[in-house]
Amino acid sequence: MIKNLRVQNFRKHADLVVDFKPGATIITGANGSGKTSLLEAIYIALQGKSWRSNFAEILRDDGQNIAEWWRIDLEFSGDQKRVVKFTNNAKNFVVDTQTFTRLPAKLKKPVILFEPNDLQLLYGSPARRRDFFDRLISQIEPTHATTLRKFERILRQRNNLLRQGTSASELFVWDLQFADLSEKIITARDRWIKEINHHLTNEYQKIAATSRDVVNVKYLASHKSRQQILDQLKHDFLDGRLYTKTGPQTHDIKFKINNHDAKLTASRGENRTIIFATLATMTRILSQTLGEKIYLLFDDIDSELDATRRQELYKSEIFADNYLFATTIKAGDSKRGAIHLS
Repeated sequence: MIKNLRVQNFRKHADLVVDFKPGATIITGANGSGKTSLLEAIYIALQGKSWRSNFAEILRDDGQNIAEWWRIDLEFSGDQKRVVKFTNNAKNFVVDTQTFTRLPAKLKKPVILFEPNDLQLLYGSPARRRDFFDRLISQIEPTHATTLRKFERILRQRNNLLRQGTSASELFVWDLQFADLSEKIITARDRWIKEINHHLTNEYQKIAATSRDVVNVKYLASHKSRQQILDQLKHDFLDGRLYTKTGPQTHDIKFKINNHDAKLTASRGENRTIIFATLATMTRILSQTLGEKIYLLFDDIDSELDATRRQELYKSEIFADNYLFATTIKAGDSKRGAIHLS
């Protein structure tokens, strides 16, 4: 577990040290007090990147000067330490005594992140849903993230060639790579979404205190195999398409409640419960697959769940068995580990 965190020149924090107690940590404070920044610092130290912005935008700006560097120091129980330093547009990760310019996959710690924008998961773009599930899969299968990066490069190159009026023979080499990578991405998404469905209804019913509703996720992909994708690419080329209209970059993921599209039928409360049930399910899968505790970072949970639901969430088995760091507005939200920022 994390014992303490120090951030310097990090967003609004000039130099702040926070000590954590065992159990859930609830960070309270008014809007603008820097609560989310603490979660961001933990996320960067554990995952090697920010979900909010690039590293240069994190530099502290007091209205007169922009800092030239920022630093994160994170200490775990057992005296393990890691440091993240950013200066002159260069980043360094120091894990115990080893230094890296990029945090290696083997040194990343598993994280489940909730941010307020995730409440638009049901209603937002397909890209948001794909990214949401790809984040989970990449932590279980680090090769998934590598495959996604390779796929995006091939997709850009293929689209450029289409716009330039390339020939079928020139395009075929790219089509083979595109189809191979597509099949890998689709197979991984298919496998882990099926695994999510094994647990999702149970987690939903526990949070909602009901045994009536059934919730599941459906991966919508018209072409899944390598050969199907190759055939469709050829068809689209002969049809004169100037962009790639097939492949995993076009797929959607739908939530269903009682066999109906949750986007169309779920109430506001059901939407929130579906999201948190999905997070609970992801936490369970990560923990069971990796055989270790998971770091849960929940941003601005106060505005999304009432006090009773929050307390039930914090006490639930899946969250109690992992490391929970949550930001909220009201002080005294939890008996354990409350930290208040003025």
